[in-house]
Amino acid sequence: MITSEELKQFRKEFKVLEEDIKQYPRIILFRHKSPDFDALGSQMGLYTWIKDNFPDKEVHFVGDRHPDLMPELFPYPEELDEEAFHQPHLEITCDISNRKRLSENHLNYATRTIKIDHHPLPSREECFGDFLIVHPDRPAASEIVALFCLSRSKKYVLSKEAATYLYCGIVGDTGRFTYQDTDGATLRIAADLVDHGVDINDLALKMYGLDQRRLEILKVCLNTYKITEKGTAYYIFTKEEMERLNMTVDQGNLHINMFRDLKNVKAAVSVTWDEGNQHYRISLRSARIHVSPVAVQFHGGGHDYAAGCSIKSLDELPSLLEAVDQLQ
Repeated sequence: MITSEELKQFRKEFKVLEEDIKQYPRIILFRHKSPDFDALGSQMGLYTWIKDNFPDKEVHFVGDRHPDLMPELFPYPEELDEEAFHQPHLEITCDISNRKRLSENHLNYATRTIKIDHHPLPSREECFGDFLIVHPDRPAASEIVALFCLSRSKKYVLSKEAATYLYCGIVGDTGRFTYQDTDGATLRIAADLVDHGVDINDLALKMYGLDQRRLEILKVCLNTYKITEKGTAYYIFTKEEMERLNMTVDQGNLHINMFRDLKNVKAAVSVTWDEGNQHYRISLRSARIHVSPVAVQFHGGGHDYAAGCSIKSLDELPSLLEAVDQLQ
């Protein structure tokens, strides 16, 4: 539920966002590293809304590529040269909690930076932005952007394309509207997006339809997963397994929610080798307990029921699993 006080705050913030978009002729939109549905949906939804309503502005979107979500669901990112970031521009970051998560670290060159996010505010050292639109109680950054676009629908166009990107981001970060922070406001916003032309059946197939590679990844998960005595389910993708399957680190947690939803399982952990960073990427999910304290303990972070961190080797895994086991 969004309270009347929160609505007042949204109105103030959205007025600033609208005025800044109108003021700046050059705008660059960012998303976080290893993007998910919400990072891409919020960025591309806002990018499309700006282009639809201000066609004369120079607007760019940058970030990492994603092997599964591009180009069927989202376009490949633009590749700007260094000079493009040094020119005066408004920078808008979507779904980025701290500096480490920036896909392109050019904050120091922006004339002004607006941060749109739904993660808890990080430490002072990791904070950034000249103006913050941050609401940790909302389930997706795409929902915040969607609320902005819908609140301006009498003045501006909200196209089917923009609505589809935003709906995709909301669906992804709410686990198809099943996560704990989904509420009536989320469903009403999603319904309003559907009324703007979103084809929910086609989008569901593109987001969650199984191809052969996903099926092979699932087969490994099902054949190798384990459950601790205290109800923590986990599976591991080693470097060798990933090379055999020709998979990327972003695909390591594709099926984690299947284990999160198992009866008698209180939390699920995916462990995936990250060749680029030379460590194991950890994803933590639960439908019952807060897993973010363990992520923070292992130098990560996230939401109460969905978080992430990393370990340097599998020697650290027993300690991490023990920490999850101890959660109440």
